[in-house]
Amino acid sequence: MNICVPSLCHRGGRKETNPASARAEVGQHETDPPDLGHDVTMSRAQPGRSDEVDPSNAATVAQLAALLRRCRLRAGNPGLREIERLGKRRGNALPRSTVARVLSGQRRPRRDLMLALLDVFGVPDTHIGSWASAWERVVAGHPDDIDVDSDSISEAADEYDIWRFPENEPVIITCGQIPDITSSHVSAADPRDPDYVELLKYADPDALVHLFGHIRALNPAHDVKYLTADDMQPADYSSHLVVVGGSDFNLLTRDMFSTLQLPVKMPLRSPEAEWLGFEVVDGDEIRRFAPILDDAYGSQILHEDVVLFFRGVNPVDRRRTITICAGLYARGTLAAAQCLTDPLVGPANQAYLRTKVGDNRHFGFIARAFVINGTVALPDLTIPGLCLYEWTRSE
Repeated sequence: MNICVPSLCHRGGRKETNPASARAEVGQHETDPPDLGHDVTMSRAQPGRSDEVDPSNAATVAQLAALLRRCRLRAGNPGLREIERLGKRRGNALPRSTVARVLSGQRRPRRDLMLALLDVFGVPDTHIGSWASAWERVVAGHPDDIDVDSDSISEAADEYDIWRFPENEPVIITCGQIPDITSSHVSAADPRDPDYVELLKYADPDALVHLFGHIRALNPAHDVKYLTADDMQPADYSSHLVVVGGSDFNLLTRDMFSTLQLPVKMPLRSPEAEWLGFEVVDGDEIRRFAPILDDAYGSQILHEDVVLFFRGVNPVDRRRTITICAGLYARGTLAAAQCLTDPLVGPANQAYLRTKVGDNRHFGFIARAFVINGTVALPDLTIPGLCLYEWTRSE
């Protein structure tokens, strides 16, 4: 039985019956970037101003960290190095390691460090008072700048991490294969070339390399390997499967959407397609979630992708799992792969899933991922409006 969380499933979804009208609606753009908490479709990867984030109801370190991450996203999602550089320019020390733990909710911020972050994120002086009050309420009275229940956090991470697999069980990451007609203009993609690079035949290599490294690091004693879907052998399907990429290049993604009876459909990306995105059938209602692109200087610019993450029971071997990380475009697939591994948003996203999923072995979500200055901003599921749809099913 599918269980949809009502407070989240309505966001970003629209009841549609006509693909043409869906396409026209998605193509409309807002004059001003709307608040992420509103029930709208964003037209640009400009999530608004940091002064719109209200910390007055923050009651825990985790909630304060989530609000700071929201300010970061609205400030253009600067990286840790950029935050450190901007802080130094303003005369404030913002060490990357400390900032990472503060933003992930694993460390209580010093008051001056929090204010320095707000300065970097562009929060105006008129709003600093409410942030200072929130700090007094949440942090004051505790030792500053120390880990929050570090032992319990570490134990919980060791116990739950979604990318940690049972001992001595094989893991295979599988991607689609770039069609020969696409890769033929790259000489190193030709096996006959002296500089042949096998990785060039893989679709979504960014996500593949990231997940391979992360899974190997968490599971050092496991047999972890990667293959294209075309290279999979019958025995390989009994492994823990990590399926990377959408249904256009990865045939395994396409097959598993049907085999696993997911409530989500993903049309093939082709010039003839009438509509591109994820489609959810929820009772009698059809919801569609589409990426946002613009035509600029003769080419299409991606402003926002839609990503899918799914974990379930491997239908070939029910002792093992299957995970799907897919976006409509490559940067969306990378965001799906990184949103539970990133040191900033990963811990918060995994904690969010623990509260929503419980002991269910079948669950998934669709989220939006902004593309800012060519870089994808990973979806933070704790921010209202970024998680578009989620479901669980007992197995």
